[in-house]
Amino acid sequence: MVGLAGLALLAGCGDGEARFVSAPEATLGSEIQGELTTASPVNLNNGTRYSAHWLCAGSPDGQGQSYVLEAPFAAELSAFDAQGQWLGSARGGPEAGTLTLLAAAVGDACTLVVVNGRGHGAFGPYRLTAEPIGAQKELVPGRALIGRLDGGETEYPIRLDGPALLSLSLSGVEDLGLQLEGNGVSQSAHACAAGELRLEAYLEPGDYRVRLRPEHAPAVGGEASCPGRVLATGEAYRLMAERRDLDEGWRNGGPLRDGDRLSGTLEGAAANAYSLHLDRPSEIGLSLRSRTFDTVLRVTGEGADIVNDDDGSGTDSRLETVLMAGDYRVEVDSYGDGVGDYALELTRRDFDGEFRNDGALALGESLRGQLTGLGESRYRLAIDEPVEVRLALDSRDFDPMLRLHGNGLDLSDDDSGGDRNALITTILQPGEYVVEAQSYSGSGIYRLRAEGEAFEGRTSDGGEVRPGETVYGDLDGGSLAYELVIGQARPVVVEATSAAVDTMLRLSGHGVDAQNDDAGDLGLGSRISQHLEPGTYRVEVSRFGSGTGMVRLEIGG
Repeated sequence: MVGLAGLALLAGCGDGEARFVSAPEATLGSEIQGELTTASPVNLNNGTRYSAHWLCAGSPDGQGQSYVLEAPFAAELSAFDAQGQWLGSARGGPEAGTLTLLAAAVGDACTLVVVNGRGHGAFGPYRLTAEPIGAQKELVPGRALIGRLDGGETEYPIRLDGPALLSLSLSGVEDLGLQLEGNGVSQSAHACAAGELRLEAYLEPGDYRVRLRPEHAPAVGGEASCPGRVLATGEAYRLMAERRDLDEGWRNGGPLRDGDRLSGTLEGAAANAYSLHLDRPSEIGLSLRSRTFDTVLRVTGEGADIVNDDDGSGTDSRLETVLMAGDYRVEVDSYGDGVGDYALELTRRDFDGEFRNDGALALGESLRGQLTGLGESRYRLAIDEPVEVRLALDSRDFDPMLRLHGNGLDLSDDDSGGDRNALITTILQPGEYVVEAQSYSGSGIYRLRAEGEAFEGRTSDGGEVRPGETVYGDLDGGSLAYELVIGQARPVVVEATSAAVDTMLRLSGHGVDAQNDDAGDLGLGSRISQHLEPGTYRVEVSRFGSGTGMVRLEIGG
């Protein structure tokens, strides 16, 4: 398919120029017609039947011509100079389709234009119709701009009166770069084939410019590919802009705004990314739904890293949080390798509340804070008399962890509050303590509640217990064993919780032998519900794994 200079040179057509092959001559700007038949010669490009024409300048206007090939068969269009050097080809996909030749005059030289079929059964008439290459000064979406590179940089303005997805395609010249600039945007096009550049950008309303400048041919990306349907000679090119308004509702990126309800398609391993700009603190609601894959929704930026998988219906995702003013990235992804269509919605309203990320914490208080991933939030808790305290840390944005330390005590918890939330229940003696809100993964908004009441239970590592009692025991190895006395038949609920160990609970006696490790809503706590007849039963609390600490045993019912 490359140089054919080794072929026998044939006489030109009246101009004295030696040409490597004989073919009819046409003047630049005139229509070219021909036909592929079983009598047409073979090869000159791809081994199939071909028809050729010498295209010469004639009386050029200095700009050139754009030729469109019309044929009822899948075709390939090639060009050679007078010495048989291959100048390039356009072939598109395997189906029949329109190919374009951009022919600009170079002095009085002639170019051989070759039409091949894309298979041995490709026959029929064809026509190359010409249109002068104009001198357009502005790029208009939906209308091809055909120009000629005159050795320097060329610039075309384009104006958008609304937010839009702008797709740019440049075809023809290999050693040419494309840059989109303006309104805070600066993006370079990538090569998807030799002489084919593509650029796609989500743009705000405003004035932009598309700059074309000579440079080394951009490397073709490994994953990028596109059909080459344009063949250019003499430094001609075709620039095309396509615009889709963002309110059309189907896009895989771009800015998100309050009230947006859009659809997209997740196509591969990479997540689809959207941008979210907030001028003020806002309460944000994001909903992601898909019928074809298990959705994952993520928001990052300004210290936030919030991930949600299945808070929506089934495998859908929903995220409700508060975000400070700034710029964020919203990612749509799948759990696993799922792909397909999805629906994404955004709601926003001003946030008029406040966050407390440090300071004093009082019993009976509930507060909201924001963890940004830069460390924990620390609170001071002062205790004046022995109390039974309950500290709960909940979040829908991240997996919270809770730590309570001070006055010789150091307790931590991850999931005892159920649904990844943290809970510490213990007895505190008078003194000063520190409560830390931490994250196992992610960041975002949380609620911290501190509840306490005078300690009216008792501490005991064994002995007799009755319904209605709460007992604290120190599990430092082995197990805690209690005798549960039931005076009359009744339903009984036994719960064992701890901020220090993963509890295991067993209730036995009088034909009963029930065990439980992790009750669903108690995290690593345990619960047994049983109807008991009068008598004395054995309640045993042990641990799963290692660890020591205080255990709370409550007999309800």
